[in-house]
Amino acid sequence: MHLPSYVPPTLISLFVVATVAIYFFSNPMKHGRWFMLRRFINWFPLGMTYAFLYMGRYNLTVSKNALGATMSNQDFGLIFGIGTWVYALSFLINGPLVDKIGGKKGIIIAAVGSSVANILMGVLTYFLVMGKLKTNMVVAFSAIYAVNMYFQSYGAVSIIKS
Repeated sequence: MHLPSYVPPTLISLFVVATVAIYFFSNPMKHGRWFMLRRFINWFPLGMTYAFLYMGRYNLTVSKNALGATMSNQDFGLIFGIGTWVYALSFLINGPLVDKIGGKKGIIIAAVGSSVANILMGVLTYFLVMGKLKTNMVVAFSAIYAVNMYFQSYGAVSIIKS
């Protein structure tokens, strides 16, 4: 079976609504409605925030596709490698920080930081594609992607703490 490369937003919305409905109607522990609602209010935004953070890890691939031959596979590998190392090493910093400030503040910091980094990556891609910026692409993307991956690490630690 061949799946389409594009899934209509309506289908995605129906899937989300069906998932939420199943969540509320599947209550094997027989918790009260207030408990179920409160648990949903607490955990749904956290889960969605982490899901969006996770998707933000792949924006470098989107940039590479937009830049075409301008960004070679070697450039992509170097940028991605730097981001991966930053992600791995920042656990050493972010773990103790999130332990002190808590998971809720940590996930908010992660979401804001990663959002800013991904917006900057989009702006950089736009300016490079349009020819409005002359810069060392590898250095610029490495720096922005490293910042993104630092905050990605912050989010991963925060979701565990929560």
